[in-house]
Amino acid sequence: MFYNQYPYNLFSQEIIESMLKSQQSININQLHHIEQQENIMHIRKAISDYCDAARKVSPDYQQIALKACIDEIMIQAAKDGVN
Repeated sequence: MFYNQYPYNLFSQEIIESMLKSQQSININQLHHIEQQENIMHIRKAISDYCDAARKVSPDYQQIALKACIDEIMIQAAKDGVN
């Protein structure tokens, strides 16, 4: 018999290792995708929270709120190295 030919070679160490590496790569990509989807949901929630809070600001305080938001945008941009 020829044990190095199909179907016997399906269980060779090289093929098994290759399949495991491929599966690990798929799992890492799936995990990354799930994490990114969660990040997107956090961003969406933050925007929703912002809009809810902005609706509660009375007209007399809207300019103050706008300045505070712009200040925070500038702080965050500085953290990211944006000039």
